Amino acid sequence: MSHPFRERWNHNSHHYPRLRDAVPATARSHLDVGCGEGTLCRYVARPGVAVTGVDVDAEVLPRDDDGITYTVASAEDLPFDDGSFDAVTLVMVLHHVDARRGLTEAARVLAPGGLLQVLGTGRFRGLRDVPFEVRDVLTHQVMSRRTVPWEPPTTRLAPESSWDDARSAARDVLPGSTYRRLALWRYLVSWTKPAPA
Repeated sequence: MSHPFRERWNHNSHHYPRLRDAVPATARSHLDVGCGEGTLCRYVARPGVAVTGVDVDAEVLPRDDDGITYTVASAEDLPFDDGSFDAVTLVMVLHHVDARRGLTEAARVLAPGGLLQVLGTGRFRGLRDVPFEVRDVLTHQVMSRRTVPWEPPTTRLAPESSWDDARSAARDVLPGSTYRRLALWRYLVSWTKPAPA
């Protein structure tokens, strides 16, 4: 089956179908933190779902679209009330900000029962990362032959923190979250916010 982002493929958009498919069908509001030019916002949008994208770079944000609102804001200080969204995504955001503060803010604006998904990357730190590095290089080579590489006009920054740093931050801020290393130099943290006791 052809990848839905075959013509606009990169290491992030490769995983967008996974992110979208995980969002519960009952979700009626979705926040994408660090949305850039809005590709993921448009992909997750569907009738009956209010999508909000935020980014610190006003120049890359598109105009509001049907069912999608874009706002200039930082992942460390989201301008929304507690529990405002049924789903929250952060793609390649945490290595640009204080990771624990970004996760805390995302958890704050997530409604009880809502799903938070964080797609990020880490810095190579030694032998433990070698098997993943080999897999990622091979996956990149295969996918690059089948797709059209595309990079959005957003700021890129090499991570200073390691894969273990990201896992530790998620464990500390989001108890019960899951952490997985994915192909193409990415990790995925998933967390469903517990209902109040």
